[in-house]
Amino acid sequence: MFAAALFVPSLALATASGCGGPQANANGTPAQSPEVECPDPIGTIPRESCTEIADDFGSFDVTSSLKLAGASRGAEQRIEAIRAAADLAAKLKERRVALCESYNTCKTKPADHASEDQRLAALMKELIDLWDARKFLNADDVARFREGITKIDGKLDGRTAAPSPDGTATPIPGKTTKKTVRGEALARIEGAGLTFATTGGNVTISSTAAGTHDALRAAAEELRGGGGRMRVRIFGSYTPSTPPLIAAGDDLTIRFKYRATQAGDLHVALRSLEDPDAVESTIVFRVAAGTGTESTTLTATPGSSGFYVGLGARGAGAVEFDDVELVRQNAVIATARAESATEPHLASNCTTNKKKPLAGKASFLCESGDGDKLVLGQPKGHLYLALKTPTGERARIRTLSLEGGRSLDLNGKEDTELVVGLEGPGSATIQSIELLPVGGE
Repeated sequence: MFAAALFVPSLALATASGCGGPQANANGTPAQSPEVECPDPIGTIPRESCTEIADDFGSFDVTSSLKLAGASRGAEQRIEAIRAAADLAAKLKERRVALCESYNTCKTKPADHASEDQRLAALMKELIDLWDARKFLNADDVARFREGITKIDGKLDGRTAAPSPDGTATPIPGKTTKKTVRGEALARIEGAGLTFATTGGNVTISSTAAGTHDALRAAAEELRGGGGRMRVRIFGSYTPSTPPLIAAGDDLTIRFKYRATQAGDLHVALRSLEDPDAVESTIVFRVAAGTGTESTTLTATPGSSGFYVGLGARGAGAVEFDDVELVRQNAVIATARAESATEPHLASNCTTNKKKPLAGKASFLCESGDGDKLVLGQPKGHLYLALKTPTGERARIRTLSLEGGRSLDLNGKEDTELVVGLEGPGSATIQSIELLPVGGE
């Protein structure tokens, strides 16, 4: 389950003090001037930090998705497509770093540099958008994604930076500084069942009741960053009132019986609150009309949280499921057997059929269609982070963890506020939020 890292377009400039010839850091090592003296007609230009450029273009990482795809049955096509995306991202990074080095050595005019920088940033954004919209439920989905990668790769190799008509320099904006807001400075949203506590600059919010509880707010004026796209990153921790059934690192096996009225697709997906689409870890079984049994393995890889398993059907008419078992280390941790009105860790929008059940006294009778029909292990509560404008909500992340921080992307042209809240009982400690520029729109 991968949510692509937010891409930070370039134009990040070094900020070492001094100008002209070589300087020295406190440890005696040479320091680079923030400016480069180039021959006419280029003249003096601000130096780029190629290290920061490499970090920005290297933020697109599909390692966890490769691990998930490799653990799935029939994953060869998905693995090839994911590797193609990784290779293209590496190629874009290599081109952008080379452009930086060429620019810093006066081999590329500022106007040509600005044009190519914008082109490479646009291609990286196109790659990230393609990745975020990916669907790997069947071979056609994978093929369409692979075609998209080929198209972007063709754009990269088929075009060069537009020549500068007059050789004049194009101004390069300076680097916007990072803004940090401590957790205790966030405005509180008082509500029934909520409590607040502050210590050491942090704020802890706790809920003891079911339902949705907006708890903290960063007002729009605190999130403004000059009108461009900004990254809001939240640091802290979250503790659910009930530990999750599935944790990162778990190796799982799911097995079940089915009866389909016609040929179609059944799916099993390991999802998470942070990546509910979970395309890489969706296993599709093509089945004929009739009865049968299936099983597959799934791995909850680190980097996400709030894991659960969903089963569903498409194009198979009415489908019955029974004796569904989720197994970890040879122990059954959740089931769907249709033997009682309530089963622990199970949510369902299916009915029950007691006529000729697949096993026991009844089976689940589910209609084919989009979405999961049986869900095992979905967390009862979570932390959410939302960006809201006067016209509606723009983005929301649901999570059981703030380890390493969680990020949202906002449009600085809109009045946008950040809301931190709790769904169901649990507690969260918010240490800080950071506001970083991610380039113009």
